Amino acid sequence: MQKVERRRHREIRHRRWIWLAAAAVLLAGSVTAAVILSREPEQITAEEQHWGMLIDRQPEELVSVTVKRRGDQPWTLVRAEDGSLVPENDSTWAVSEQQSELLLDNITTLRYEEILSEDAAAYRETPELFGLAEPRVSVTARYTDGTEITLNIGNDTGLEEGWHYMTVEGEERLYAISSAIANDLDTEYEVLRPVPRPEIYSALLDRITVTDGKETLIEWKLRGQITDRDAGDNWEITSPFSYPADEEAIQSLKKSAENLRLGVFTAPVTEENLREYGLDSPRKILTFHMAAGNTGTVSETGVYDVVEHDENTVTLQIGNSADDMTTYVRFRDEVFTVNSFTLTAFTDADPMDSVARYPVLTPLNSLDSLTVEENGETLQYVLQEKAESGTEEEGEEPARECLLNGQEIPYVTFEAAYDRLLTVTFSGVLPKGAEWKEPYKKYTFRTLSGGTHTVELCDWDGIHDAVTVDGYTLFYLIRGGMTGLPASSGETESR
Repeated sequence: MQKVERRRHREIRHRRWIWLAAAAVLLAGSVTAAVILSREPEQITAEEQHWGMLIDRQPEELVSVTVKRRGDQPWTLVRAEDGSLVPENDSTWAVSEQQSELLLDNITTLRYEEILSEDAAAYRETPELFGLAEPRVSVTARYTDGTEITLNIGNDTGLEEGWHYMTVEGEERLYAISSAIANDLDTEYEVLRPVPRPEIYSALLDRITVTDGKETLIEWKLRGQITDRDAGDNWEITSPFSYPADEEAIQSLKKSAENLRLGVFTAPVTEENLREYGLDSPRKILTFHMAAGNTGTVSETGVYDVVEHDENTVTLQIGNSADDMTTYVRFRDEVFTVNSFTLTAFTDADPMDSVARYPVLTPLNSLDSLTVEENGETLQYVLQEKAESGTEEEGEEPARECLLNGQEIPYVTFEAAYDRLLTVTFSGVLPKGAEWKEPYKKYTFRTLSGGTHTVELCDWDGIHDAVTVDGYTLFYLIRGGMTGLPASSGETESR
């Protein structure tokens, strides 16, 4: 985890006119506050004060810290032998590294920005004006030498940089501290707990399933292996119907899966908690299956690190909405909140949005051969590597040639025709109950990874063809919509 940098001390100089300006601002909200801040300078401070260190200790000197947020119950953390912070009454988990560093930083090296008053009467008469009648947050830190300090942080001062009022129990002074410190110390207990990350890797995904706990609502599945050259183009929808899936839609789903993050820990899994959060009968269950394989990342030192992964399945159960933005989700034996929007790619998925809208599924660089059958005639295009010429540069794809029924034809001719074929898109969805005749034309695409795709054209209404892709018929195409391929070295097949 990236280390949280300590704040740099920065000297700030203020003239007394700032206090007069601040008093004028507060006058609009409260005459009393204006009177307090506009007293004679000698009543507030005998001399201008600037930033200073209120606490300056080593992290190992901390024994415990207690935090009481406005309106919440207090909680206490103790420092364990290994230096981690753990809940006082629950040693089963330690505070996350990031939250631990923030707390330790602020309660062992605490800086104030300004001393606003040396006279306690300036704020104790009306503590509610400073947010100190019930502080925004009170923090008590205890140290190994037996001493302790209690900080009471109140409202925003209204002065520059979003400072907050603060007092220290046993002292008369009224301090100003930065909003960053106030925010760091005003921490919800729930966010202290480390949150696991569902280990979903897009490169390893080979199946995504959405159920309602009883039946499969939608499922996408890879045909073949994740290591296949055409793995990105070889997905299909298997429920609620079967049909090849669109490559871009699958890439988007895989990326959405990899980006799923748990929010805040809510509760352990118990029968009572499952009922409370709507997880005793989940609305949706998301299952992400990953094949065994490896992933790689570039480290901070520029080294490419490869990590081996076993076959794995990640399951998320979706419960009730926590609020307008989050939803309760069960992951393993714990309940978390999750950003609702990140789940919609799966919970609100329409299968028709991810079907392939084009008949040709195999990109040219994955094609091994193509056979076209029509009216008893067969055209077979076989692609193969040319004999090495010795001119290829390292990393370049080897040059290829095309054989049509055993005879070489210009590769560029086939390439141009095939590129046009890849742009063909369906004209529309066949209506329910549509009927069509037997296929009159068939394309068979064989891939370099050993896979096979078929496209069959069947007369539907005399103007349009029903198109059967890999055995599934869902769309129609205007007659002649499939662009032509070269029938010889200088001719193009009829459409």
